[in-house]
Amino acid sequence: MTNTNFSDISRRQLLKAMAVAGATIGTWSLAGCSARNEGTSAQGSSSNTSKSETDSTPTETNATSTETNATSAETSTPTQASGNTLVAVFSWSGNTLGVANRVVEDLQGQAELFRIEPATPYTTDYDEMLQIAQDEQAANTMPAIAGAVSNWNEYATVYLGFPTWWGHLPQIVKSFLAEHDCSGKVVYPFNTHAGSGFASCLSDLAEACPNADIREGLSLVGEDVSSSTAQIDDWVSKNA
Repeated sequence: MTNTNFSDISRRQLLKAMAVAGATIGTWSLAGCSARNEGTSAQGSSSNTSKSETDSTPTETNATSTETNATSAETSTPTQASGNTLVAVFSWSGNTLGVANRVVEDLQGQAELFRIEPATPYTTDYDEMLQIAQDEQAANTMPAIAGAVSNWNEYATVYLGFPTWWGHLPQIVKSFLAEHDCSGKVVYPFNTHAGSGFASCLSDLAEACPNADIREGLSLVGEDVSSSTAQIDDWVSKNA
């Protein structure tokens, strides 16, 4: 019979206890890391979610995967157009811009995109923007725009995009039209909304462009823009 040293038994028991404890700690550590990662992922997803553009508020749901939270507060320089067709668009957070991008694509190199943006960028805060939109309309404020189309007179056709804000054309779009005379031009309006369609936007447009040839427009629910590609394509094809 082999004699077993007491100290050897104690040492083996101690090593076994340490191994069990280490495995338990490792499991807790991994669980904690996973929980933190899940929390980070959820926060990231939430921060990329924008409110839906509606007729009673100035917001837009991002309509394309590449236009997350695209706002007029971006510092990008408006594109200077060249050619005889221009797609001019104001978009606070992405929906109307998504439609404009599709229109440009459908026109297959025959049109350029111009972003209508305020000289002083709008806030990216939703609640603050709500108040600004209402205040601009109440006071009939004409906010300065960031740039102008230098070769405006070369365009015979203009696709004009905008969201419906409080049932009307956004004041920043009125500023654009005040600085770009649409007399004699064919204008195709398109917009995004939450259920009211164009509301009073077309009458606002007719008032701002009394000598333009305003054609049939396209009005889409903001949150449906990403699934309305066929409808946009059909509209552009009828206009071509």
